[in-house]
Amino acid sequence: MVWSVSTAKIFDRCQRQWFYKQHFANARSKDETRRKAYLLGKLQSVSGWRGSLVDQVLSFEVIPALGRGGEVSEAKTLASAMGRFDRQLAVARQHRIHEPGFKPSACGNDFAAFYCVEYGNGICESEIEQAREDVRTAIVTFFSMEKLVRRLGAAQRLVTQRRLIFGHTDMKVGAMPDVIVFPKEGAPAIVDWKVHTFGWHDAWLQLTIYAAALTRAEAHADFPTAPSQYNAADIGLLEVQLLTGTLRKHVVTEEDVEQADAYIARSAESMLLAVGDVADKASELSPDLFPAARYAAACETCPYRSLCWETLQ
Repeated sequence: MVWSVSTAKIFDRCQRQWFYKQHFANARSKDETRRKAYLLGKLQSVSGWRGSLVDQVLSFEVIPALGRGGEVSEAKTLASAMGRFDRQLAVARQHRIHEPGFKPSACGNDFAAFYCVEYGNGICESEIEQAREDVRTAIVTFFSMEKLVRRLGAAQRLVTQRRLIFGHTDMKVGAMPDVIVFPKEGAPAIVDWKVHTFGWHDAWLQLTIYAAALTRAEAHADFPTAPSQYNAADIGLLEVQLLTGTLRKHVVTEEDVEQADAYIARSAESMLLAVGDVADKASELSPDLFPAARYAAACETCPYRSLCWETLQ
């Protein structure tokens, strides 16, 4: 079992949803319900999808090109992003997750599936157009941050979407920063993209755990330096709001790290207690053993709603 900030939030909201995602869903299972849970777990809101699409463009196209010292133009990036947007939207409209034997990998990088198609009234075209505009704004905003782009281009190495794992109490902790920046001199930095229309979402906990993970996890082979030589407080943390062009630097203190460690320990203990003595075989448990959310609003965005409600019939 691997703990993460996202799974902890799901666990706090609904233990049954957490169980479906963490233990029950299985792409390779011969059990149709487990495979269905895996596919349902791919559902996204339109706003969540547009945020992940921006992450894809930056993580797999723009940042790697900057890391190679190549030229990256706003126009080409916009064209690529809009093409990706249209291709994924076309797949989402087809809503293929219920096709017999369907594998998301068959769509390559173009797979998408929407919650509103599965459970709602279908795709709202005005929401799609807003998403399209938000993607365009995010790309244009990134290129307008010239100081940030220069800093990224001057780095010794840029690493995107790399999973970091470290041991904590009786569980492993996982973190996946958007970008790890290894400068030519000094401690690494972490950049976290945000695509929110309104205001700031306080990401101190997430970024503190990212910093701790970078310094505690085993270094990947392509890391030019060993982050373990630094403390979490040494790691630069930058939260970038791509719809407003605002940059927010976070400073991690020893107290922040202690609070994050305490939070992880409490949350991890609750998860372990939830599965009891069968932690290694938790997938064999029945979902209805786990309490569902107390508030109906939590069900409105749960991808496993149909499976959960079947147990109540």
